[in-house]
Amino acid sequence: MEKLKIRAYNTLRWSEKYTKTDMLYLAKGGFWLSLNQAISTIASLILLISFANFISAETYGNYRYILSVIGILVIGTFPGINTIAIKAVAEAKESIFWHLVYKKSYLTLISSLLCFIASTYYYLNDNQTLALSFIIAGIGIPFSYTFGMYESLILGRKDFKTMSKLNSLSKIITTISTISTIYLTDNILALVTAYFVPQIIIQGIFLIYFYLNKVPQTIDGEYGKKLTNFGYHLSFMEILKTIAGQIDKLLIFHYLGAGQLALYAIATAPPGQIKTILQNLTTLATPKMSTSKADDIKNTLLNKLFRLEIIMVFCVVAYWVITPFIFPIFFPKYTEAILISQVYALSLLFFPRTFLSTAMTAHLKQKELYFIRIFAPSARIIIFFIALPLWGIWGAVIGSIASNLATTLIYQYYFKKAFA
Repeated sequence: MEKLKIRAYNTLRWSEKYTKTDMLYLAKGGFWLSLNQAISTIASLILLISFANFISAETYGNYRYILSVIGILVIGTFPGINTIAIKAVAEAKESIFWHLVYKKSYLTLISSLLCFIASTYYYLNDNQTLALSFIIAGIGIPFSYTFGMYESLILGRKDFKTMSKLNSLSKIITTISTISTIYLTDNILALVTAYFVPQIIIQGIFLIYFYLNKVPQTIDGEYGKKLTNFGYHLSFMEILKTIAGQIDKLLIFHYLGAGQLALYAIATAPPGQIKTILQNLTTLATPKMSTSKADDIKNTLLNKLFRLEIIMVFCVVAYWVITPFIFPIFFPKYTEAILISQVYALSLLFFPRTFLSTAMTAHLKQKELYFIRIFAPSARIIIFFIALPLWGIWGAVIGSIASNLATTLIYQYYFKKAFA
């Protein structure tokens, strides 16, 4: 009996220590990430207000459609490489990071090729605007997504202060560029160019600076190969997920037109910003989980997520209350989006369970991640193909909630298998 008491006491002490360590980590990193996100959110809100009030719904809908298609085509940049780069740097293997940057620089050309194929398709269908837009994207993507690797380096170092400063500066400059373009013209080609050029210049400067100040290291060839291969696997896993993430916008554009896509984009933007803010926590979690023991994650993560889910309930209720007051002020042409936005916000309740996927990624649970990346997005795609043609824009809203619920159940099942 006495031994059990001692064991229980030691477990409690370990739990307190673990919790305090987590809290200090979250406080230190969370402050800078929150500051960065606050600036990003304000900039995004100003940008959204500019789009909603100074260009037509038709133009904005077409612009959002182009970004959605680009959002799918960038799967050719192998986004899993970025995640693995964070892990490499977190494990003090920065030489592998620069090797991954080199790999990224030519892998991104696959996305360029996809953009040029899309451009050819729209040219043959007499849509010169979309054809030229994808040529611009094909030129811009390799530079933007290679230079953007600097974020993985900073995140792996857990230098959230530097990341906050650089990302805030980048966001401010790109937002000013886009807003200036909106005020001068509603030309879609100009808007797409304004989307790429500033971030290419700024991110290029950042990455070159870190390259010139890098610390020489010996490359761990075998481990570097293992991480690179896993990065490829992660990228392949992302294909269906990437398509699923944009399928609602593509189907709305196809079935309902650019105007309804603009309405949907405005309605979902505020909850989307809330989700982006919450993703700061996953940003913090990736390097932390990479160096945590599997047993620690298995024993503590679900309880932490339950507490986060309670907080999310209050966030959704608060959003319901303030939305009718916000939209008439900032989006007077889109007041019909109020109810759509309120219902869509229910999808936020399922966000905390995405940490289960983060944990599996951090511990290279390749088999389970493959199943997740196949079943979860497939369910979302199927739901949208059924719901949207039947119920229009409300089908997209209902589909978002239903697909998030399905994804949560899938994450839960495979997390338990991965950390059994």
